[in-house]
Amino acid sequence: MGVNDHTLWEIQWHPAGGGPFRRLVMTRRGLRRALIALGVVVVLALGVVGILPLGLKGFLARFTVAAEERENRALRDRGDLLREHALAEARRLYACLQRARRLGWAVGAPPATWREGCEPPPIPTAGDETVVGWLEGCGPRLDGLAAALASEPLTPPCPLGNLPSAAPVDISLSVPVSLFGWRTSPFTGKTMAQHGAMLAAHLGDAVMAPGAGTVLFAGSVHERRANEWTRLGNLVVLDHGGGVLTVFGHLQDVGVRRAQAIARGQRLGSVGQTGWTRVPALYFEIRWPVGGVTKPVDPALVNLWLPEADLDARIVAPAADLPDDFAPLPHLLGSGSTREPVRPRRRSRAQQ
Repeated sequence: MGVNDHTLWEIQWHPAGGGPFRRLVMTRRGLRRALIALGVVVVLALGVVGILPLGLKGFLARFTVAAEERENRALRDRGDLLREHALAEARRLYACLQRARRLGWAVGAPPATWREGCEPPPIPTAGDETVVGWLEGCGPRLDGLAAALASEPLTPPCPLGNLPSAAPVDISLSVPVSLFGWRTSPFTGKTMAQHGAMLAAHLGDAVMAPGAGTVLFAGSVHERRANEWTRLGNLVVLDHGGGVLTVFGHLQDVGVRRAQAIARGQRLGSVGQTGWTRVPALYFEIRWPVGGVTKPVDPALVNLWLPEADLDARIVAPAADLPDDFAPLPHLLGSGSTREPVRPRRRSRAQQ
């Protein structure tokens, strides 16, 4: 401590190796100045914090808000992904239910099990509660139909092994270009009833029996009274029993004979371009007992790989109320068929 009354304390440094010493003297006046300077700094700091947009609290809260926004964004993304998955499952569930209803119709399950379906899946913009509600309502419907098909007595018109439910061509190499119903004829330009489906495929692709049966007709038509059949070119007709028939037209070659027993999946011939067709294609028709009369029905009711736009209407009217102007079978059977299987013609060099 110094001797000056204004001196509060004095600090001295004496080097160990000698030399001049140093000292720091703190007086009352210096202390007052230091305290005033410290107070000014504190006031300025508080002022700076006070003029911030949200103050110190807002400045610190900004980090918390950003974190919550990131978490909310992640939750929204996860919710959107879950909704997409739910909608995809709804579409798959609906497709399975529609196929199961067609199967129930074809195998003769009680109408109560397949007549009623459910509404189409919700649109992508539907709310979560709507999607969940649809799944909760439609899921048990499919479970109930599956249980009914497994337990209820089935009364198909023909034996299950004969049911023409298999695809007649390789579905990975064919495209349905014209379905059962009304269409515009590419030859006359007029609207006409089509009692089967046209399946575009590669020339020479195998045509297979969709179910076991017996060949009623194989070959091409040459008699005038069966002229309505000539538009199908080379054709095969199978009898599956119980009034169920299948017709295959525009074949390039025919590899079966009349009265021959056919197994499911057996080759009948190959896709061709005979008769009334502009491209290689297979005409596929299913005739089914409806109201005690065998008539063409929508093949999609039995062949489940074919698309069906309005199943509710088709189940009520399998023949779609088309006119009964389809080619009569007695005319075809009375005309006879080629005795030898029809072989594919060799094309000339010019045609190749």
